[in-house]
Amino acid sequence: MAYFDIPKIRYEGPKSRNPLAFKWYNPDEVVAGKTMREHLRFAAPYWHVMRNELADPFGAGTALMPWDDRSNSLENALRRVDVFFEFLDKIGIDFYCFHDRDVAPELNDLAASNKALQAVVDKLERKQQETGKKLLWGTACLFAHPRYAQGAGTSPYADVFAYAAAQVKAAISWAGSATCSGAAARATAPSGTPT
Repeated sequence: MAYFDIPKIRYEGPKSRNPLAFKWYNPDEVVAGKTMREHLRFAAPYWHVMRNELADPFGAGTALMPWDDRSNSLENALRRVDVFFEFLDKIGIDFYCFHDRDVAPELNDLAASNKALQAVVDKLERKQQETGKKLLWGTACLFAHPRYAQGAGTSPYADVFAYAAAQVKAAISWAGSATCSGAAARATAPSGTPT
């Protein structure tokens, strides 16, 4: 199913009047022995492209995402994957990155959240194989949930520290796998500081 009723964004040069064309970035142009695509490894951050509702402190989000039912369900998360890979194709971006909770919902407990994450990661892997797109990096989100208000690895609460460590362990298992083919397969340290 196509979600974006536009052609692929292509290089047309600086004289193009097409608002949906690259004017200066030509991915196939060779500069200093490498293509621009090789020099500039653009990556689409999942949290901006698929999860940002464009809200501000004065009101609700205004982004219209007809594919997203605004639920925190696994079904909705899986549907976003198809849309995201179509977006990557249309704009010609070869890499992406995400936090675990960007792509999969946080559910009632860690085991359920990890099971949902694995289902989404499995679909991401299939889409990578279909499209040739690559995960540049993935990490654990140890800052958005209220449990981490006093830190993750720095929390004074042992249960919060243990939860963060388990979340990082799950993140390392998928981000460090062969599916993460970018320069930095990284996970976030329990303190919330990227490593």
